[in-house]
Amino acid sequence: MHVIKKIILLIFFSGMIVSINAETKYPPDSRSQLPAALDNSYFGMGAGYTDIPYSNKDLLNGFQARSFTNPAFGLTIFIGHFFNRYVATDISLMRPVQWSYPNGILTPTDKHSIWVSLFGISLRPTLPLTKRISVYGLTGLGIISRHGFNLGAANTPAVASRDIATLLTGGGVTYALTSHWHANIGVEYALAQPSQQQPAITYVYGGFYYLFQKLNLPDYYTDHYIFHKNLIQFGAFSTDLFNPDVNKYFTIGYLPIFWTGDVKTKQGQMLLYERNIFHTHRYFSFDVGTSVSNYNSAINNTAFQTFSIFPDIRVWLIRSHLFDFYFMYSVAGPTYITQQVIDNIDTGGHFTFQDLLGFGMFLGKHKHFNVDCRIGHYSNGNTLPNNPGIQVPFTVSLGYAF
Repeated sequence: MHVIKKIILLIFFSGMIVSINAETKYPPDSRSQLPAALDNSYFGMGAGYTDIPYSNKDLLNGFQARSFTNPAFGLTIFIGHFFNRYVATDISLMRPVQWSYPNGILTPTDKHSIWVSLFGISLRPTLPLTKRISVYGLTGLGIISRHGFNLGAANTPAVASRDIATLLTGGGVTYALTSHWHANIGVEYALAQPSQQQPAITYVYGGFYYLFQKLNLPDYYTDHYIFHKNLIQFGAFSTDLFNPDVNKYFTIGYLPIFWTGDVKTKQGQMLLYERNIFHTHRYFSFDVGTSVSNYNSAINNTAFQTFSIFPDIRVWLIRSHLFDFYFMYSVAGPTYITQQVIDNIDTGGHFTFQDLLGFGMFLGKHKHFNVDCRIGHYSNGNTLPNNPGIQVPFTVSLGYAF
């Protein structure tokens, strides 16, 4: 009997040791795989030479300038989707770093600005030459968004503000650095529209794009991080109570990754809902959200509302038992805004984009509770002639994830 008891005890303790040392297996969930809609989609950016040759023939009502200073450098961002290896669609936005300036119209030293950007929706036929090198063409619709200026006591237009439709064409060469990262050299050409006093735009640039493709996931992970499917947040701010003017520290002159605006807000409330679409194992997640916001402007106390759909990227910086800390960034969320003129400033129209930047954390063992601090901005991205921008200051939000 003693021998049998010893054997039983040995088996029991051996089982405990094995169970303690055994790894818990966590298979990837469905959101760990790239959504089908993003498979073979791409996002890219570039920089290069711009030729936008404004001259006296583009001025209205007999105005003439002594000289023109036209921009020579511009930036572009673009997104697209490959339907197969030969055909893609492409959406792009290019704007010069500086504007065009007619000099010396009324006086020898005066200077006026012409704001311009080029938005494109194009078909992108592609021909692979080798496994790494491809050539492509571009043809489609270009929209030149131009903000002009008026002169004199009668406020007479010298350059009209308008959106101008034109033919956009071009092409380029790509080199696959990896299966995801591609170097790109391209040219875009938007035809002139003389009837609207708009010269042609030529843009020659270099850049890169990232091609999203389905991931090769392991059968399981040995550790686990929480990514809830749903998040509801409510946020509010009042500059009378607290106004650290955080926005300026993330713009030109400091860290140029965000924007301010000519229209300021002094108080606001917002309700947001987000749905997680994709996440990696630990460090990255992508949500799609919708928001309803109410604001009051800083000068005239004008009330206006916004209704947005937006992407939201989170980079998870700290993972711990009690909290998960993240950086969040959201740009170009399509938005309807109920007021066009705010504090006597024409914002361009009822269509704009919502941008958000902030930090936050999920608290507790199961990470249900959320605290978030962010700044905001609304801008039409120069897709409309007027684009002063709306600044949303430091906002605190509380939320619940499930």
